[in-house]
Amino acid sequence: MRIGRFERMLLIKIADLGDAAITLPAIHSLRKAYPQASLHVVSSPLGTELYRLSPDIDRCFVLEKSRLKRPAGALALARLLWTLRRQQYDAVALFHHLTTNAGRSLYRLLLAATASPVRAGLDNGLGTFLTHRVPDRGFGACPEWDYARAVVEALGASPQLERPRLRVPEAAFRRAQELVSDARDGLVVIHPGVGPFAPARRWPVESFTTVARELTRQGYQVVVTGTVNEEPEARPLLRTPGVTSLIGRTDLATLVAVLQQAKLVIGNDSGVTHLAAVLGRPTVAIFGPSNPDAWRPFEAEIVTPETLTTTRASVLALTAALPCAPCCYVGFRVGRPQGCSTRTCLIDLHPDVVLRAALQLLEGDRDSSW
Repeated sequence: MRIGRFERMLLIKIADLGDAAITLPAIHSLRKAYPQASLHVVSSPLGTELYRLSPDIDRCFVLEKSRLKRPAGALALARLLWTLRRQQYDAVALFHHLTTNAGRSLYRLLLAATASPVRAGLDNGLGTFLTHRVPDRGFGACPEWDYARAVVEALGASPQLERPRLRVPEAAFRRAQELVSDARDGLVVIHPGVGPFAPARRWPVESFTTVARELTRQGYQVVVTGTVNEEPEARPLLRTPGVTSLIGRTDLATLVAVLQQAKLVIGNDSGVTHLAAVLGRPTVAIFGPSNPDAWRPFEAEIVTPETLTTTRASVLALTAALPCAPCCYVGFRVGRPQGCSTRTCLIDLHPDVVLRAALQLLEGDRDSSW
């Protein structure tokens, strides 16, 4: 049941690619509940790139947290706060945990600037500035995309999530078709990177190489995605015969178009696997020190090498499920995003297990169009 006839709503998710992607189903639910409302978003530069592809969002504001301690960053924040005050929002949704002191201070400031009478978000006992408090039971009590659902449900949206659409410009779609024009027998996207935060999530590149070699041998076209900064780490994989490198060759819109054409996406717990899952592509997301109960992609099933054959899910969060894992994002603490020195949780996921998961999904998607 709706709690009001909202006309102007602000959504706050200052996030990288994956964190932004997992909020899209909830935002789509909010849009369906309030089809005539103006939905605005405050996010990071990369998060804004993704949100601008969503037909559910009307306007984006950029906030670069890494610059806030500099004079120019503080000035940009002051301008943003003034802009938000002038928008006269009647509801705000905060898609963040209140984990750190710095984060709480920033979110409190942003919400205060809106002067909105309705402010919904997760509350771990420190959300006194919220009017509609969604109980935060800690990382892993439910997936992050389900926490986002609970926040928009507090604003009157349906509790049922649906897969959202993204709006890809025609030029990006044509560019993607040019890049993967040889995918006659099925396109497999491998994303071996994880971004700058928590590099301990990275499965060994040699293991990715073993999987890619077998998939190309079986006739699939394997392409590798990533940023220019990730190219050195990916070189052993890129030297694999039959593998095509798209590293540094796609902007975000083109990457979305490439993923939309994929029969399978394989990667670490990363923004690309989250994006692939939201797009509805069969996906194998490899988890090590990070918490799959918290960060499994949208509609993913958590599987281990032992339970892999029993699943019928098309999106898999694959984990070795060691007793010491996960060691980051557990309970109410960030924990150890750097992992441990041995990273046994990733090394114990052998290439044959990931290959078995990949082939299982490829065979199940054999008759789907792409």
